[in-house]
Amino acid sequence: MKSLELQSTKANLFNTFEKDTIDRNKDIFHFVNLLNYIEDNCSIALDGEWGCGKTFFVKQVKMVLDAYNEYIDFHDEAESIRVRACFEKSHPKVNDLLIDIQPQISIYYDAWSNDNDIDPILSLVYVILQSVSTDYSFKQKHDYLKIAASIIDFFTGKNTTVLTESFKRSDFLESLKNQKDVHNLVTDFLESLLIERGNRLVIFIDELDRCKPSYSVQLLERIKHYFNNERITFAFSINTEELQHTINRYYGDGFDSCKYLDRFFDLKLSLPPINLDKYFEYIGFNSSDNIFDFICGKVIKQYHFEMREIVKFVRLTKIAAYKPTHDYRYDWSFPSQKGVLFCLMYIVPIMIGLKIKSHSLFSSFINGHDSSPMIEILSSEEISIYKQFLRQNETFDPKENNSSLLHIKPEDKLQEIYNALFVELYDKNETQKYIGSVSFNKSTRAYLLRIISLLSDFADFDIK
Repeated sequence: MKSLELQSTKANLFNTFEKDTIDRNKDIFHFVNLLNYIEDNCSIALDGEWGCGKTFFVKQVKMVLDAYNEYIDFHDEAESIRVRACFEKSHPKVNDLLIDIQPQISIYYDAWSNDNDIDPILSLVYVILQSVSTDYSFKQKHDYLKIAASIIDFFTGKNTTVLTESFKRSDFLESLKNQKDVHNLVTDFLESLLIERGNRLVIFIDELDRCKPSYSVQLLERIKHYFNNERITFAFSINTEELQHTINRYYGDGFDSCKYLDRFFDLKLSLPPINLDKYFEYIGFNSSDNIFDFICGKVIKQYHFEMREIVKFVRLTKIAAYKPTHDYRYDWSFPSQKGVLFCLMYIVPIMIGLKIKSHSLFSSFINGHDSSPMIEILSSEEISIYKQFLRQNETFDPKENNSSLLHIKPEDKLQEIYNALFVELYDKNETQKYIGSVSFNKSTRAYLLRIISLLSDFADFDIK
């Protein structure tokens, strides 16, 4: 099995930007131009659900900024030229909108991977040093305290031997202030950096909403206090709702986390959704191939799956039921086999989608408490699809004038099917239930659960 997830490798960042794989180049274009216009200290919140591609987006923005910074000497020049060329054709009105991109130092900081560090200030300064320095390196044998001391030494020129012991104390920042005010240290460091490397510093803070509450709050407040240089832009890629929960876990449920975050963010933007059709093409999923794929596409849209969820959903459905739904050598002519085929084509995608979306929704569905997912996704389908479930005296056609026929709504028939699958108890006198020419039995529900467990005879792990 090969993962379909779009990892933020250097090759993927460049190739998807060059091909505009998910139709976000125009969004990158506008975001870069926004950064280019900022003239004062500014904090931007880039809001999006988990798995929507925020990390990929900000890393592509960083790639563009780096390509336009002539002071950065670790580029492949040919690649930089290609990045700039792609950027300059990424909007249909590029000639009217494009401006000169000023050299900006761009830093990517993964807050989640650093939230075990002693203090966000030293952690952030260390990441900045790693990102911009080509002739300064840290030995693997150094521990965090020695590295922190080396960082201070790097931009103060002081002998840091006497500082190492103070770092071991919980109030080490206060101890550091006794040597020299840390605010001035940070200011001096950033000013010297900007003089050498660019007009502005753009720091992308990612995964803040996944951090420990104490670290998230500390990082925000340290940035507000120590990084107030007018030539610095912070871009936080966050899930606002999750970050508010994080803040409340730190300060308490009665705390107004919304107003608290308003103190930190000057601009709030929402990351636009990807182009689903282009993304489907990228991961090799065609929602119009057959009924199974079509229903899978409807589930994705119904539950507003983000990129990470889409990849997971497509992978699971392919493992569970791709083989029997795409191999026409299977014989589905018998009534019970028609029931199995219907379940494979229509119910399996819904069940897998619910399992990804919400365990509580999934549990309600399979335990006979809520048929709405099935009715919402399937009731809009063509009436002809359900004709096999009609009895001789039933019709879906409201214009049918035959008085001997019962007019049936598709959603009512779907409810009957749902009851047969998940509600009916099947006593010993009724081992199966016919709905039209299709039959279900007391084992169908268990069979469905086995299929989505990925341990049925249909499971195919050799998927591409």
